[in-house]
Amino acid sequence: MTCSTVLAIAVCVLLASSIPASVVVEALPSIDVTAIPGSNTFHDLSCRCLPNQPCWPSADTWQTFSAAVGGRLIATTPPARACHNPFYDSAKCWEIQKGYFEDSWRQLQPGAMTYTNWETYQGEGCLGTSSFLSPPCRQGAVPLFTVNASTATDIQETVRFAAKHNIRLVIKNTGHDMLGRSTAPNSLSLWVHHRKKLEVVDAFVPKGAPQDTKGEPAVLVESGVQFEELNTVLHEHNRIVVGGSSSTVGAAGGYCTGGGNGVLSKLHGLCVDNVLQYTIVTADGELRVANAYQNQDLFWALRGGGPGTFGVVVEAVMRTHPALKNIIKAQVTIVSLFGTAMDKIMREFLAHHNQWGKEGWSGYAFNVHKIVHILKINYYLPDGDLAQSQASIEAFVRYARSFLGVIILQNSVESLPSYLDAVPTILDVPIKKSGVNFFMGSRLAPQTMFESPTGVDALAAAIKEAQRDVEGVKALASIMLMFIAGGQVSQGNSQDTSVLPAWRSALMVPAVTLNWNDDVSYQDQLEIQRALTKAVGRLRAITPGSGSYLNEADPNEPDWQESFFGANYPRLRQIKHKYDPQGIFICQKCVGSEDWDDVLMCLRRQSP
Repeated sequence: MTCSTVLAIAVCVLLASSIPASVVVEALPSIDVTAIPGSNTFHDLSCRCLPNQPCWPSADTWQTFSAAVGGRLIATTPPARACHNPFYDSAKCWEIQKGYFEDSWRQLQPGAMTYTNWETYQGEGCLGTSSFLSPPCRQGAVPLFTVNASTATDIQETVRFAAKHNIRLVIKNTGHDMLGRSTAPNSLSLWVHHRKKLEVVDAFVPKGAPQDTKGEPAVLVESGVQFEELNTVLHEHNRIVVGGSSSTVGAAGGYCTGGGNGVLSKLHGLCVDNVLQYTIVTADGELRVANAYQNQDLFWALRGGGPGTFGVVVEAVMRTHPALKNIIKAQVTIVSLFGTAMDKIMREFLAHHNQWGKEGWSGYAFNVHKIVHILKINYYLPDGDLAQSQASIEAFVRYARSFLGVIILQNSVESLPSYLDAVPTILDVPIKKSGVNFFMGSRLAPQTMFESPTGVDALAAAIKEAQRDVEGVKALASIMLMFIAGGQVSQGNSQDTSVLPAWRSALMVPAVTLNWNDDVSYQDQLEIQRALTKAVGRLRAITPGSGSYLNEADPNEPDWQESFFGANYPRLRQIKHKYDPQGIFICQKCVGSEDWDDVLMCLRRQSP
């Protein structure tokens, strides 16, 4: 057989690890190469290689690579492909529809993202909730090939292959990424989801530490471990760890390298404050250990410098803490028929956060306006006193109840025996959280804003203006208030980690979120993006010198280097160039991405 075709349609590659390495697959499903405006027909060394160029690896080369990774090379197709002609399969489509909105299904599909808009490119893709038989199924932003990495060697081989052949490389665990950094058109995906080693350590000592270094309780997690798995194991050992509020988020990768926060952050700091060691594969394919005693510059960069930038995380070691005695859960839902009443309730709600912060509360609140005005609050107090907690929350609820046209649908304050019992309720909101189109943008609000009526008034006014900015778009809009800063988060500094310095003075992270249907046109989606940037701009205007949480940010964040990294950016760029001078690891709004064009396929021409 001759494997010299330019297109990847007839590439000889193994589709799954269950196929013996000696088997050559002659007929793959047709691969729809995504056309990228501005990409060259002929290969340019300053651009990534595309399947329609002579530089693209031959089928024999792909076959050899597949053997090198244990036959775990997958020809990736859009997850809803079997629901579209000419690929329609009724049985497969039924299975797709059953799991389409479930994290548990999506994270097992190599081409699926949590938020489906990132599976599309310029409005074209292959989504599962449109009219199944009529729209064409396009590859969109789904990678062409995926390596289901089982070992560190698989990761090293994949990084070296992508570098040698100049192919765009992306890294994915679950696909839970607000900026779409886990996928890209015409790319090779490194899928680490099935790397599930998890080891609880009583006295961990970092590699290279002096012999007399005292160990501390920790947990070692490979790059595919999720918080739902980690929390369950630690519960059995009477330990907890700072983790994501969405339990399906991966523990070792982008969550923590981007900062990482949750309802335990006030008590124990950000995730980056609790990482003791990383093992990663860098752009040269080498396996490196980074901690306080070796590769210290890389260790600093990995703790806040963002995901998918400095290497592929193989495993992380995180500090653990003693289990909570209990955790107070407060859930309040307020419905108002009148916007003027909700405006006053929101202002009073914000005013309470200075005191609630001192008491140790944390959690999430959601403000939605669709016909009626809704404020949904899920707040938590670790090791709290139930009677005092009830009194603290009731003072606010009593105020809200005093307005005409206001209904308190839910008002519950109870003590739960463990953090594990609280986790399923943290993001308890009556909307789909997976398999949907979703954007958000955030801004860190400093503690000082909540210490004066003027600051509270400014934030309340900005939130109201932001709501008006997104009222006319074809999306469900909400204001999300992430009350997860202050306390121990304020104790860290940028000498220890590279996380945005504004975290150390913040109390809350207000955000604007937008959720839309599959039938919204691409032009209307662009309008949604513009409205989001304008709305978040209201929050930027009242928080000069602050920034955004880079894992939950506006994909079109202006001046993103300053907003995501602040004064740490110049040093992060230096470390990026040291460990990845060729830009093997490039992602949207990540360190060094300004050197590339808007689609991250070609280096920008330098001015003479």
